[in-house]
Amino acid sequence: MKRNKKYLFVGICALVITFISGLALAGSTMTITGTVNDDYQIEADDGTVYAVKESKKGDEVVELIGKKIKATGMVEESEGEKTITITSYEIIEE
Repeated sequence: MKRNKKYLFVGICALVITFISGLALAGSTMTITGTVNDDYQIEADDGTVYAVKESKKGDEVVELIGKKIKATGMVEESEGEKTITITSYEIIEE
């Protein structure tokens, strides 16, 4: 009986670790600074291009074509393309 409890405990621990690792790999919160281009993307100062996912804040940002912004959100990468789900942003006056 003790042996079964040990295996159950180890199994639960493995599931928890797997779940937490999956969340960490799903995306990370970042702040990027760049310019909104005509393709509704943010071209960061380092040249990286981020597609803006649809959201309330994202829809506001894509209207700022040609403006430099500082955006914070969840960044994900899939098949070499980076996307950002914007949670907050500010316009940078130059």
